[in-house]
Amino acid sequence: MSSEQLVAALMLHARQESGQILRPASLNMLWTLTPVARDLEAEWTTARASGQVKDWLAGLSPADPRYQSLALARRDYAARVEAGGWPVLSTGAVLRPGDQSAAIIALRHRLALEGFLATPTQTPELYDEDLAQAVLRYQGLRGLEADALVGPATLAALNVSAAGRLAQIEANLERWRWLPRPLPATRIEADAGAARATLFVNGAPVLDMRIIVGAPATKTPMFASEIETVVLNPPWNVPSSIANAEILPRAARDSGYLARNNFTYQEGRLQQRPGPTNALGQVKFDMPSPFGIYLHDTPARAAFERHPRTLSHGCVRLERPRELAALLLASQGWTQETVDGVIAQGLTRRVDLTAPVPVLIIYTTAFVDVAGLHLLADPYGWDAQLVAALNSRAVAQLDRDMASPESECASNLG
Repeated sequence: MSSEQLVAALMLHARQESGQILRPASLNMLWTLTPVARDLEAEWTTARASGQVKDWLAGLSPADPRYQSLALARRDYAARVEAGGWPVLSTGAVLRPGDQSAAIIALRHRLALEGFLATPTQTPELYDEDLAQAVLRYQGLRGLEADALVGPATLAALNVSAAGRLAQIEANLERWRWLPRPLPATRIEADAGAARATLFVNGAPVLDMRIIVGAPATKTPMFASEIETVVLNPPWNVPSSIANAEILPRAARDSGYLARNNFTYQEGRLQQRPGPTNALGQVKFDMPSPFGIYLHDTPARAAFERHPRTLSHGCVRLERPRELAALLLASQGWTQETVDGVIAQGLTRRVDLTAPVPVLIIYTTAFVDVAGLHLLADPYGWDAQLVAALNSRAVAQLDRDMASPESECASNLG
């Protein structure tokens, strides 16, 4: 490889790791998390002149340990792809603990190729306890119901190719590159892909919860904002689209529907009065958004047990909104008892935060935690869209770099 080719490859790597390959919003109007534009050629020239190339290269990638862990997982799956991946399992009857068949031998082989099963056995055709534990772990890390039954959903996940899993990891690494650097020390991350939200205070997670996010037809966008106000006992000003498509047709069929559900008209607009049955629940977190999206409570508590939890019109419903409200207001003298007491009064109260709290609405289908590598379903179909864009942009960028060897950064490595 010539010095020009080496520098071209290096600059492509720099653009990839710094999130400069593409502009998210140009691909999808719901992808408004955008990395800060950088003049990488100028940075490279400065790093080379000052002898800081190694440090510059090391600083291109997000520093968060979660990104680094996912990058290591990418290497593992790239090696599995290079080794040939794994075979497709045949469809057939649901496999259960205690079963015996040739299909179970194939299942063992498949799980072993992805690192879920290593213990040899004298009876490979038997669905024994070791295999059941491996299947349970696999299901837990793939966002499936952990029941040890290898049915259609588990089989479909097992039959995603190694190349498909590698592409999924790469899409998630790219979305990491769009996030602010450094991340705000105190922030909320609401993850529409994993359907979980976490409050970080001074860089440490202090509250984690399940969330309900937009349905595939009404996706929750990716964007950054700040919570400015906590609203206790909020009214719900019904969007006209929901009123016309859902609520008013119900009212036309049932004359008592609006009254039973505390709907009234305020200045010509349908509004649901505050209360425990209000669609927003009893806590709402206001934040600026071009999409009209916010975080809120919900009276439909059973929905947090569902999977998947892509059920809303786009807003994010929180499993533990009262605890979040108390933590956000703690520096202003509020306690959990204060929050609960105001809610019990039943009156709407808006409390502005003296220091707005950053919110990142993200979309994750691959991440690493203490349990291992999670590779989840892609409810919005955004992974494939992003992978296709990355592949086409990367090839085009490399072609441009290779065609311009006379640029300043292509002269030599220094």
